[in-house]
Amino acid sequence: MYRVGKGGGGVSGARLPLIGRLWKNALVYPWIGAMMPDRSQSGSLTSDQYLRIRDDILAGDFPNGQRLLETTLAARYGVSRTPVREALVALQADGLIERVDNGFRVRTGTPDDVMEIYEARIALESVAAAAAAKRHTDLDLARLHAAHSEACALAASGDERAAHEADATWHEALWLAAHNATITGALTRWSAQLRIYDQGPPGPADDLATTQREHVAVVEAVEAGDADAARTAMTAHLEHSRQRRLSALH
Repeated sequence: MYRVGKGGGGVSGARLPLIGRLWKNALVYPWIGAMMPDRSQSGSLTSDQYLRIRDDILAGDFPNGQRLLETTLAARYGVSRTPVREALVALQADGLIERVDNGFRVRTGTPDDVMEIYEARIALESVAAAAAAKRHTDLDLARLHAAHSEACALAASGDERAAHEADATWHEALWLAAHNATITGALTRWSAQLRIYDQGPPGPADDLATTQREHVAVVEAVEAGDADAARTAMTAHLEHSRQRRLSALH
């Protein structure tokens, strides 16, 4: 039985070194490179800058509303302005940044933005859960169990922010288990947009406990091959998540 709070030792709450974070992005988001128009050496460099800037935005290194200047970013990452400029255009298309006079800034969110994203995410991620119930492999289940165990271990250690990060990894594992790259790509973009609104203090520990119980319900349905139950459990989980996130914005 899949239990809340069980599982082996999790990882520390420290952020991964840059090379580790880029490797994880390449594994979980293999379509990112295809989003870039040019796969030449220049295009590859643009993809690298896209991943670096995206990762730093989601980590909160660039807070909501911060201006992103090409010259400053080029100096930060040790590259020319061209790949930075191209990466910023791609990040704007992803909805993570917005254009302002003479540059870009990290997007700021409103409750209406959250409602719109969740409306779409609930519809599609419930489909992903149902697809995972039908198509999952043993490796997919291992990823789901490992992400859940890591989140539980981090929550038990008191590292709530890292536990929330591990919960996000659990969702990524579920999308992979659906084996539908189109669904995964859309959910990745929407989830990233939601994460830029999460730069305040992490939610309380009881939120984590509720999240873990809801994840258990989804995984048990997936493991049993019950697509309807997986869809229902994921819908309920995301509806609760939407309410918690809206409450935090008020």
